[in-house]
Amino acid sequence: MLSIHRSEAKIKNSYIHGSNLPELTARQYMCSTKHKTFKTVYVGLVESGMPCDPCITVKPVIYPIIKEHGTAVCAKIAFNHLNPGHLIEWFEYQKLMHVNTVLVMLQYLNDEALKVLTFYERQGFLKILPYPTVLPGQTDRGFESTNWHLEQSSHDEQVAVYTCQTYFQGYEFVAVIDFDEFIVHDKFMSYMTMLKSELLPAYPDAAAFTLNVSFFITDWGVSGVEPLLTSKYIQRTLPRFERYKNLYIPKRIQNINTHEIQPKEGYTRILLRTHNVVLYHYRRCPRDDMKWKYCMQIQPRIDKKNVSIDAKTA
Repeated sequence: MLSIHRSEAKIKNSYIHGSNLPELTARQYMCSTKHKTFKTVYVGLVESGMPCDPCITVKPVIYPIIKEHGTAVCAKIAFNHLNPGHLIEWFEYQKLMHVNTVLVMLQYLNDEALKVLTFYERQGFLKILPYPTVLPGQTDRGFESTNWHLEQSSHDEQVAVYTCQTYFQGYEFVAVIDFDEFIVHDKFMSYMTMLKSELLPAYPDAAAFTLNVSFFITDWGVSGVEPLLTSKYIQRTLPRFERYKNLYIPKRIQNINTHEIQPKEGYTRILLRTHNVVLYHYRRCPRDDMKWKYCMQIQPRIDKKNVSIDAKTA
């Protein structure tokens, strides 16, 4: 009782990063199902001229959710070790911002952090999709900074971004951020309110909004009150156009990656260099980056904005 429909797969998007070619390139394929008479349950790719073997080559089809007025967050890939308390804080902040759905691909994770993810998955707030524990190919690499492969790892990460792009195509707004990043409006507007009341009225043809980043460098030491990450570290840099992230409108974009956006014709990407919404990034000093060579000598600015919201929601 097996029905099979076969059509030619075409490349929809192919990720380009730097001048050197990786061993494995991140790509999106698409194929026509126009003449198909049944609902697809599995899909697979085989070389041209080769027979279809449904026992080996197929994966379950994931149908995207249509949420016309929904806000989503793409958290890319969960891997290695994550602080469970900081994860809870991050998820609860996304709820305060009226996010409807978070998507993450899971590679491998410490047990306590995994319990947090499964808790929010049971709530229906988080969608978890699998990611290979052992990365394919011969290149030895991972997502940790100590095992990041300059040519290959960004393509591995892009697989998750492409997954988010497809899964969230029926949402109104999507943010691509990591678990140590918070989008903060100076009046703590939700993402949807901020976009509808401030950003889109000012930029009606926008496909995406690119945010400046203020870095809360944890190497500067504890400057606030524990236990929350956002109240523990209150020293930050001035907003910088560096390692920036995006809020985008799915129906107006052609292609995305972690930092860049390709809008559809007629739309544009807006760089919010001076706006009152900033990405707060909590991290150690990236000493492997020449621009941050003297990061311990940067004069920080005190910012207690998140301390006030932490107190209200504690």
